Amino acid sequence: MTEAPTVTLRPATAHDSAELLAWRNDPLTRANSRNTGEISPEGHAAWLARTLRDPNRRLWIAMEGAVKAGTTSAVRDASGAVEISVTVAPAARGRGLGAAMVAAAVEGSRQVWPEAVIRAEIKPDNRASRAIFEACGFVAVREREGLLDYEIPA
Repeated sequence: MTEAPTVTLRPATAHDSAELLAWRNDPLTRANSRNTGEISPEGHAAWLARTLRDPNRRLWIAMEGAVKAGTTSAVRDASGAVEISVTVAPAARGRGLGAAMVAAAVEGSRQVWPEAVIRAEIKPDNRASRAIFEACGFVAVREREGLLDYEIPA
């Protein structure tokens, strides 16, 4: 039996900008994002600067050993709920890292916001993400605006 891969999270910095933009503009990532358009370098730089300053956001780089495997984020909304999202770097796909990244993002979110409802929004046809989040204990609670809302039961 093969051991599940492990990842650790470290806070993203401005030095990660080029990789974050490349991962975000990858065609598969774009196809599974709410906004499927390509992001400009200027738009990305402005977004990253806002994100790194925002106390209601966490942006992490997922590390598989010393290698950057992707990114996870957690965003707390006005209700106090936290939405997590995960992007596996194109070069790291197919190695089973998605579930480890989701689990790490949930743990990181709970450390920052212990009482928050943890949720995710996933396109119904994104079977890989649905399977990963479900394997991490998320359940679909509703469908709205072309997305499935997932939550970890209380």
